[in-house]
Amino acid sequence: MVLDTGGYVLHQVEYGTSKNMLVLSGNKAILTVRKGSVAGQRDNFVREWYRGLLKDEVARLLPKWEKLTGLKCDGWQTKYMTTRWGTCNMAKRKIWFNLQLAKKTPKCLEYVILHELLHFIEKNHNEHFLSLMDKYMPYWREIKRELNGQILDFMEWHV
Repeated sequence: MVLDTGGYVLHQVEYGTSKNMLVLSGNKAILTVRKGSVAGQRDNFVREWYRGLLKDEVARLLPKWEKLTGLKCDGWQTKYMTTRWGTCNMAKRKIWFNLQLAKKTPKCLEYVILHELLHFIEKNHNEHFLSLMDKYMPYWREIKRELNGQILDFMEWHV
């Protein structure tokens, strides 16, 4: 599954009697919900749909970067954040990924995965940290610019 869903526009909401569903068709997103659902319920469904995409991609990409770096993450979660793409707890070796990464390209997610893994070696963004980023992902600065140039939104769809 392609992670970059940011190009999709929710073109329509349809009502049905079965379970909620979000279907991508071309560059359209079609949300089918139960009759009588309210905007908050639809927002939550879409948010959880994005969470599922992100979890699948992290599960696919994290082992690649753990193998390349020799670093092991003992646990990870997704979390809605408004100011960071990721964060980690060095002592517990746990990483949190911003739910909004589900709307970004896989290379942006890979950059965040690597960045957070490297914090297990170096807490600060000093020369040592930067040299590690250069070693494992020489083009990381371009990806960082691309990621930070994209909107870090509040994920309120009101559909």
